Amino acid sequence: MNISETNTSHTTSQTKSGLKFCPKCANSLEERILEGKARQACTVCDFVFYRDPKPVAGVLALKDQKLLLIQRGNEPKLGLWSFPTGYIDIGDTPAETAVREAKEEADVDVELDELLGVYSNESRTVVLIIYVGRIVAGTPAGRAEALDARLFVPDALPELAFDHDYHILEDLLRPKTDSQQTEFPINK
Repeated sequence: MNISETNTSHTTSQTKSGLKFCPKCANSLEERILEGKARQACTVCDFVFYRDPKPVAGVLALKDQKLLLIQRGNEPKLGLWSFPTGYIDIGDTPAETAVREAKEEADVDVELDELLGVYSNESRTVVLIIYVGRIVAGTPAGRAEALDARLFVPDALPELAFDHDYHILEDLLRPKTDSQQTEFPINK
């Protein structure tokens, strides 16, 4: 679809991502309704900026029936607890990222046992790919972006950083069925 053929009735001078100029031709971007959604489009060429979510992978790592959590060392939610997670780099698989983040943030080696689920919703800028695994080496310690890392029994957890952390934990503790859904909205 050519931009000139689209509905341009909804335009603004300030775009959602903060971009003002086209990365292709350097002309102004404006917001237009394209494919039924507000998107940024160049006023001259056919460039459309698709604001896609970033993929993030993480692991619920267990040892002796305790769950590994890291204390966040940066915003958002500085000082609160969550699972080791990180953005997936080009060339890495989600599984490789989950293993890497456990090492980088908590100084432990993990082996992944299963994919727990994929979590997203329309208002999030990330898609979470969460695995269940076990710690096979190392003693939890805060590294990289983590102030601390510890093992907790599931019924005595500290305050978790994000609402979706509680939802993910519910999925971990829910009895498994053969037809269990593996893609979930972050918020119910």
